[in-house]
Amino acid sequence: MKVSPYKRFEKAFKRAYLKPLTLIRYGTLHPERAKLHGSDHWIYIDAYDPCARKKVVEEPLRGKVSDNLIFWRDFNRHLQPDLIVDVGLNYGECLFGTDYAENAVFYGFEANPRLIPHLEKSKAEHPAGLRMTITNCLVSDQSADDIPFFVNPDWSGSSSAVKEMNTRPQTLEFKLPARTIDSIVPLDEARGKTLLFKMDIEGYESKALRGFVETLASVSRSVGFIEFDAQYIRWAGQSPEEYLSWLQQRFNTYRVSGIKAKTLKRVTSFDDLPKLHGNAERVHTDLVLIGKQTPDGWLAPEWTITH
Repeated sequence: MKVSPYKRFEKAFKRAYLKPLTLIRYGTLHPERAKLHGSDHWIYIDAYDPCARKKVVEEPLRGKVSDNLIFWRDFNRHLQPDLIVDVGLNYGECLFGTDYAENAVFYGFEANPRLIPHLEKSKAEHPAGLRMTITNCLVSDQSADDIPFFVNPDWSGSSSAVKEMNTRPQTLEFKLPARTIDSIVPLDEARGKTLLFKMDIEGYESKALRGFVETLASVSRSVGFIEFDAQYIRWAGQSPEEYLSWLQQRFNTYRVSGIKAKTLKRVTSFDDLPKLHGNAERVHTDLVLIGKQTPDGWLAPEWTITH
């Protein structure tokens, strides 16, 4: 994709003014840990990963908060969940980027083995770290061993079990165990609990959720935030239309229609999802999933539902 001269200039300008800010804040241009905007907790990173530098170092210096984290902080504050599941941690921006109720227990999942040492360091310094379990595996609908996982060494956020996501010669391949969330989260810790969950695993959400059904059925209420990308889902071997239908059997389903305005819109069919230039192959949106057993009152006060 060709980048316009304006975009190139804008990127160079941002990088130029962010360098001195980084140096002033951290004493180096390549910090090994940083703090997100609005958080006092350190997040450890690979200082030479461009994805980490952009999302954990530079964007917070500009006062920017990711879409995932905006949702996560608001609904965590409102729901005060006692069970947290974060699938696709990356560097743990959501998991470590806020504070929680004192009785909450946490299960984080990250497939990229190169990120685990950084996650463990961040966990050790978070006030809730002793209640956090981080599992290095591919999250799927059934357990298996030696499943290929593809890591983009230049941008950790696009690493995926979907091979089509990373086809360049530099791509690294790891063989990982696949596990279901239900096999990791004890049902005794789920029964009657309030669950907040997030999934951002580049198309594999359609498989991961199918291995999460026992936990989801056991909690008293659940609110989740997932990515829905039709192309990624097809690459993962699923039909986006059938997957959405499966979701709607189990959840009241909304899409984020405006992250800045904090608005949701009810999804009743695949046709309700935004399509770039009307192309059904280019559906990409964030979905909010509300377990059907969830009582009223789940909506965070900063958010509204539009029609």
